[in-house]
Amino acid sequence: MRFNYFFIFALLLSASCYSNAAERPAKVAFEQLKTLVGNWRATDPSNNTSVEVKLIANGTALVETWTMSPTRQSMTVYTLDGQRLLATHYCPQGNAPRLAFNKTDSTGAHHFEFIDGTNLHLEGSHEHAFWIRKDPSGTLTRNETYISNSAKYDPKKNIGDTEIFTREK
Repeated sequence: MRFNYFFIFALLLSASCYSNAAERPAKVAFEQLKTLVGNWRATDPSNNTSVEVKLIANGTALVETWTMSPTRQSMTVYTLDGQRLLATHYCPQGNAPRLAFNKTDSTGAHHFEFIDGTNLHLEGSHEHAFWIRKDPSGTLTRNETYISNSAKYDPKKNIGDTEIFTREK
Protein backbone atom coordinates (compact mmCIF):
# COMPACT_ATOMS: atom_id res chain seq x y z
CA MET A 1 0.00 0.00 0.00
CA ARG A 2 2.85 2.38 0.87
CA PHE A 3 4.35 1.74 -2.56
CA ASN A 4 1.09 2.80 -4.25
CA TYR A 5 1.04 6.13 -2.39
CA PHE A 6 4.68 6.72 -3.25
CA PHE A 7 4.01 5.91 -6.91
CA ILE A 8 1.01 8.29 -7.05
CA PHE A 9 3.00 11.05 -5.31
CA ALA A 10 5.92 10.60 -7.76
CA LEU A 11 3.53 10.66 -10.72
CA LEU A 12 1.87 13.88 -9.51
CA LEU A 13 5.24 15.47 -8.82
CA SER A 14 6.55 14.61 -12.30
CA ALA A 15 3.36 15.98 -13.91
CA SER A 16 3.85 19.23 -12.00
CA CYS A 17 7.49 19.46 -13.12
CA TYR A 18 6.45 18.76 -16.71
CA SER A 19 3.89 21.57 -16.55
CA ASN A 20 6.53 24.01 -15.26
CA ALA A 21 8.99 22.88 -17.93
CA ALA A 22 6.41 23.43 -20.68
CA GLU A 23 5.75 26.92 -19.39
CA ARG A 24 9.41 27.83 -19.01
CA PRO A 25 10.49 28.60 -22.63
CA ALA A 26 7.87 31.34 -23.05
CA LYS A 27 8.72 32.89 -19.68
CA VAL A 28 12.45 32.70 -20.40
CA ALA A 29 11.96 34.33 -23.81
CA PHE A 30 9.81 37.09 -22.25
CA GLU A 31 12.46 37.80 -19.60
CA GLN A 32 15.13 37.97 -22.30
CA LEU A 33 13.00 40.33 -24.40
CA LYS A 34 12.68 42.62 -21.37
CA THR A 35 16.44 43.30 -21.64
CA LEU A 36 15.68 45.23 -24.84
CA VAL A 37 14.05 48.09 -22.90
CA GLY A 38 15.48 51.34 -24.25
CA ASN A 39 15.84 53.19 -27.53
CA TRP A 40 17.32 51.71 -30.69
CA ARG A 41 18.28 53.12 -34.10
CA ALA A 42 18.84 51.28 -37.41
CA THR A 43 22.54 50.69 -38.19
CA ASP A 44 21.95 51.29 -41.92
CA PRO A 45 22.55 55.05 -42.45
CA SER A 46 19.88 55.15 -45.18
CA ASN A 47 17.26 53.81 -42.74
CA ASN A 48 15.75 56.35 -40.30
CA THR A 49 13.81 53.74 -38.31
CA SER A 50 13.97 53.98 -34.54
CA VAL A 51 12.55 51.57 -31.98
CA GLU A 52 11.49 52.32 -28.42
CA VAL A 53 11.00 49.35 -26.11
CA LYS A 54 9.33 49.84 -22.73
CA LEU A 55 7.57 47.86 -20.03
CA ILE A 56 4.03 48.73 -18.98
CA ALA A 57 1.32 47.21 -16.76
CA ASN A 58 3.62 46.51 -13.83
CA GLY A 59 6.11 44.66 -16.07
CA THR A 60 3.56 42.29 -17.60
CA ALA A 61 3.56 43.81 -21.10
CA LEU A 62 6.49 44.79 -23.28
CA VAL A 63 5.73 47.47 -25.89
CA GLU A 64 7.91 47.87 -28.97
CA THR A 65 7.15 51.07 -30.92
CA TRP A 66 8.67 51.46 -34.36
CA THR A 67 8.91 54.91 -35.92
CA MET A 68 9.67 54.77 -39.64
CA SER A 69 8.81 58.46 -40.24
CA PRO A 70 7.05 61.20 -38.28
CA THR A 71 3.71 60.01 -39.66
CA ARG A 72 4.32 56.23 -39.80
CA GLN A 73 4.51 54.06 -36.68
CA SER A 74 3.79 50.49 -35.72
CA MET A 75 3.65 48.76 -32.37
CA THR A 76 4.10 45.23 -31.11
CA VAL A 77 2.93 44.28 -27.61
CA TYR A 78 4.32 41.13 -25.98
CA THR A 79 2.36 39.47 -23.16
CA LEU A 80 2.32 36.11 -21.46
CA ASP A 81 -0.96 34.22 -21.72
CA GLY A 82 -0.66 31.22 -19.44
CA GLN A 83 2.01 29.05 -21.04
CA ARG A 84 2.14 31.09 -24.25
CA LEU A 85 4.00 34.27 -25.15
CA LEU A 86 1.94 36.32 -27.59
CA ALA A 87 2.91 39.29 -29.74
CA THR A 88 0.16 41.52 -31.14
CA HIS A 89 1.44 43.68 -33.99
CA TYR A 90 -0.44 46.92 -34.68
CA CYS A 91 0.50 47.68 -38.27
CA PRO A 92 0.35 50.97 -40.21
CA GLN A 93 -1.85 49.03 -42.68
CA GLY A 94 -4.56 49.01 -40.00
CA ASN A 95 -4.48 45.30 -39.20
CA ALA A 96 -3.45 43.57 -35.97
CA PRO A 97 -2.04 40.07 -36.41
CA ARG A 98 -1.36 38.01 -33.29
CA LEU A 99 1.69 35.82 -33.30
CA ALA A 100 2.75 33.15 -30.81
CA PHE A 101 6.29 32.38 -29.67
CA ASN A 102 7.25 28.93 -30.88
CA LYS A 103 10.97 28.53 -30.23
CA THR A 104 14.31 30.08 -29.41
CA ASP A 105 16.89 28.86 -31.93
CA SER A 106 20.59 28.12 -31.40
CA THR A 107 21.52 31.76 -32.17
CA GLY A 108 19.21 33.02 -29.40
CA ALA A 109 16.56 34.34 -31.82
CA HIS A 110 13.01 34.15 -30.49
CA HIS A 111 10.64 33.02 -33.26
CA PHE A 112 6.97 34.00 -33.51
CA GLU A 113 4.37 32.80 -36.01
CA PHE A 114 0.89 33.98 -36.98
CA ILE A 115 -2.10 32.53 -35.12
CA ASP A 116 -4.87 34.99 -36.03
CA GLY A 117 -5.58 38.65 -36.51
CA THR A 118 -8.07 41.43 -36.98
CA ASN A 119 -8.87 43.58 -39.98
CA LEU A 120 -7.18 41.24 -42.48
CA HIS A 121 -8.75 42.23 -45.78
CA LEU A 122 -8.16 39.99 -48.82
CA GLU A 123 -6.30 42.68 -50.80
CA GLY A 124 -3.78 43.48 -48.02
CA SER A 125 -0.84 41.78 -46.36
CA HIS A 126 0.14 41.10 -42.77
CA GLU A 127 3.12 40.20 -40.62
CA HIS A 128 3.02 36.42 -40.57
CA ALA A 129 6.26 35.55 -38.81
CA PHE A 130 9.20 37.27 -37.18
CA TRP A 131 12.21 36.58 -35.08
CA ILE A 132 14.05 38.91 -32.75
CA ARG A 133 17.46 38.55 -31.12
CA LYS A 134 19.75 40.56 -28.90
CA ASP A 135 23.18 39.81 -30.33
CA PRO A 136 26.30 39.24 -28.19
CA SER A 137 27.64 42.53 -29.58
CA GLY A 138 24.65 44.31 -28.01
CA THR A 139 22.84 45.00 -31.28
CA LEU A 140 19.21 44.08 -31.87
CA THR A 141 18.40 42.04 -34.97
CA ARG A 142 14.85 41.48 -36.20
CA ASN A 143 13.54 39.64 -39.23
CA GLU A 144 9.94 40.17 -40.35
CA THR A 145 7.99 38.19 -42.91
CA TYR A 146 4.92 39.75 -44.50
CA ILE A 147 2.64 37.79 -46.81
CA SER A 148 -0.56 38.54 -48.69
CA ASN A 149 -3.65 37.96 -46.57
CA SER A 150 -4.85 35.44 -49.17
CA ALA A 151 -1.49 33.61 -49.46
CA LYS A 152 -0.35 30.39 -47.82
CA TYR A 153 2.78 30.79 -45.70
CA ASP A 154 5.84 28.80 -46.77
CA PRO A 155 8.78 29.28 -44.37
CA LYS A 156 11.23 28.08 -47.05
CA LYS A 157 10.13 30.78 -49.52
CA ASN A 158 8.88 33.52 -47.18
CA ILE A 159 12.14 34.35 -45.40
CA GLY A 160 11.49 38.01 -44.58
CA ASP A 161 13.66 41.08 -44.27
CA THR A 162 16.28 41.60 -41.57
CA GLU A 163 17.18 44.87 -39.87
CA ILE A 164 19.88 45.55 -37.28
CA PHE A 165 19.63 48.21 -34.60
CA THR A 166 22.07 49.67 -32.11
CA ARG A 167 21.11 50.96 -28.69
CA GLU A 168 21.04 54.75 -28.38
CA LYS A 169 22.92 56.09 -25.42
